[in-house]
Amino acid sequence: MSYIQIQKRLFSIKLPNLNESSCSVRFPPNLNHLKLATNIKHLHFKGLTNYEDASNLQNFIIEKHLNYKIINKNSRLINNIYPTILTFEFNSIYTGGKRENQFSKATNIPIDQNGNVLGTSNVKYIKTDRGGQVTYHGPGQLVGYFIWDLKLWERLTSRCFVNFIEQCSLLTIKEMKVPNVSTTNNTGVWIVDNSSERKISSIGLNLKRNVTSHGLSININPELRYLNNPNLIMCGLEGYKQTSVYNELGNNVSINIEEAANLLSKVVETRMNNYMINNNNSEEPNYNLKVEKKTFDSIPNDLNTIYKELLLI
Repeated sequence: MSYIQIQKRLFSIKLPNLNESSCSVRFPPNLNHLKLATNIKHLHFKGLTNYEDASNLQNFIIEKHLNYKIINKNSRLINNIYPTILTFEFNSIYTGGKRENQFSKATNIPIDQNGNVLGTSNVKYIKTDRGGQVTYHGPGQLVGYFIWDLKLWERLTSRCFVNFIEQCSLLTIKEMKVPNVSTTNNTGVWIVDNSSERKISSIGLNLKRNVTSHGLSININPELRYLNNPNLIMCGLEGYKQTSVYNELGNNVSINIEEAANLLSKVVETRMNNYMINNNNSEEPNYNLKVEKKTFDSIPNDLNTIYKELLLI
């Protein structure tokens, strides 16, 4: 399928619950920062990445945003850093979100004498600052971090941004021809049919001084035994199972993590352009947002190498 065909199809797909949402149907760019608001940098890291290394990179970029606001004593100021998408495939790890402490069943993470999560041979557990509760990341799963200053667009609230990330995940999975993809009252993207509701994508975000972090994960072909570990209540949802693109399609699929990352990138570009379309008769122009992707073999030791890629000079 060509890029143009993908764009046409994405514009034609009916988004779930969009009209029921309190979010604006348009997010015009901040005209004081038009170049930043219409250009997104997508950095993809090939192969398997340690969660801690990806977290360090994410925190490094966030600190560049926040330090600028702190120095100038104004959380509404925007640094000259392009909105960033980081995509990875992680080595196996369980992570916990901020909501975990509110739920006693999820808080009691069973750890064996070697420091591994019970039911695994060598998978550790780490607490994080994202929303949500315990989840698993590992080989066969696409993880996307969205580091955006929401003040680059008008009316793009944190609630609307969560809705946007959820839509992008849903549309990416739909483009892989997975049937019965939907959203429900529970956060994330689900497969809903007559037999059950199965989770295929998780959403977990953090927001500080208008800057987002973390994002989404999409199960392409992970080991589902880790996602359905009977010793854990994944995402705090008791009684639900997780699934994957390969599990739903069987032998009728052939897509790797980088291809899934490319598709996500195109979905983000198309949806953001759709949100910036001027549908009224005013003289306000239509804006053309682009997502520019660059691939790295691994995270470099000098993180300033990455930072230079993200700066508007």
